[in-house]
Amino acid sequence: MVTTELGACEWFVWDLRRSNLVERGQLDQVVGEFIAKNPRSEPPALAEYLIQQGILTPFQSERLLQGKTQGFVLGPFTLMDALGAGSMGTVYKAQSKTDNKAYAVKVLPRRSMWNVRLARRKVRAFEQCRHPAVIPFVDVGTAGGMHYLAWPFVEGETLEKVAQQQGKMSAGQAAWIALQVAEGLDVCHQQGLFHGLLKPSNIMLGPDGRVHILDFGIGTLLAETEGESLVDTMSTSNSVTSGLDCASPESIMDPTNLTPAGDQYSLGCVLYFLLAGQYPFPEGNAAEKMMAHQFKQPTPIAELSPETPAGLIEVVERLMQKAPEGRYQRVVDVVDALKPLAINPSKSKPVRARSGILPMQRPGIPSIPDKQHAPAPSMQRAAGKETVRVSAGAVGPATPTPRPAALDKLPNRRSMRGAQDAKSAMPATPKVKATPKPPAQREDDSEAREVPGMVDARLTFEDRLGPVGITIGAIAACALVWVLAVVLKLF
Repeated sequence: MVTTELGACEWFVWDLRRSNLVERGQLDQVVGEFIAKNPRSEPPALAEYLIQQGILTPFQSERLLQGKTQGFVLGPFTLMDALGAGSMGTVYKAQSKTDNKAYAVKVLPRRSMWNVRLARRKVRAFEQCRHPAVIPFVDVGTAGGMHYLAWPFVEGETLEKVAQQQGKMSAGQAAWIALQVAEGLDVCHQQGLFHGLLKPSNIMLGPDGRVHILDFGIGTLLAETEGESLVDTMSTSNSVTSGLDCASPESIMDPTNLTPAGDQYSLGCVLYFLLAGQYPFPEGNAAEKMMAHQFKQPTPIAELSPETPAGLIEVVERLMQKAPEGRYQRVVDVVDALKPLAINPSKSKPVRARSGILPMQRPGIPSIPDKQHAPAPSMQRAAGKETVRVSAGAVGPATPTPRPAALDKLPNRRSMRGAQDAKSAMPATPKVKATPKPPAQREDDSEAREVPGMVDARLTFEDRLGPVGITIGAIAACALVWVLAVVLKLF
């Protein structure tokens, strides 16, 4: 086709050829037919025509009209639409040339090819994790100066959006969602894999009521050493800051310390969020939230949602123990604890627990007591007619430590626990319930555009400092408290 015949559409067709979105022969034929009927058309009209013919998507058309021709094709994936922007990169809906199926592709800044080869080992590990709740990590590669990560695309709404729309969930539905997540985590933990970034915005509820865990695999990349990690330091800091509402105490102190036990704490925060309609520590800046996960206890669920069964509250409290050894020994114990409490909304019937099998016992495999983690006899207690069973290998919450007599010394975790126990022993006084705040807005909302040369005087000190500065400051503060505590022999 002679380019002079294209008229005003010449530059648009040229950019379209450079994008590699359409095969050259097909493009020339379609554009020739359009120009023959509309010789004086402008590029937007041609773009609209290509959308109607199913050759371009509205997302592709908009970017091409803006003069953006690169980054549409990443390896076998062709980007079809933008789904949102997270702390580590932008997520797109893409179509694979290999199988013509839809995938979710996250684009990251490029670092090195060696790191990509290491990351592919994680991809192969997820081939063994087969569970409806687990969206497996399927591909990682480099194209056009960018890294990309890929997962199968699923339809649905994140738990964060669902909570914004309907508020608190019933105890049975929340337990049903947590049960599916725990089953998926159990399958991955058996393969030595963990999530590391579990939060409501990473859990999707499908139209059929099934739960899908998103972003599996990123946590393992963040946990790599600096020289091997596919993800740069800035992305790691952004991920930690954006996930503070559900971050475990040990991962806050060390962002690379992401473990299966940390997944339990994050699951407890998600379950708290569904039942209470707010995060465990909804107020304060990043540094204050970090300290809260380390030393404070959240508002009891019984105050925010009095109708929640005591058994489900006990599961949440055990999942959210500050010390990893105070949580369940394995996620399979969480599964067995949630089954009697879960109600499938589509069936509205409780899920039966496995008969004849203790929480720590598999079919055909005898349960072996673990002396190191055996629970104290005081933990096998009864509440009314219900007997709380603790398996031989499970670990109960740590016994609170009495309040130290020396009040002039710096507080530590034990002294704070003792203060809380002493406070709970006093006669109850009427409390005014604080109105729960709506869940925090999702991190992938569109960012406000800044006008060059203008400074917003309303910015707080934390906004000027930025997420990286807040993260470093909070870690330094925790380290200083620990050093002082050691010097004063509070531990």
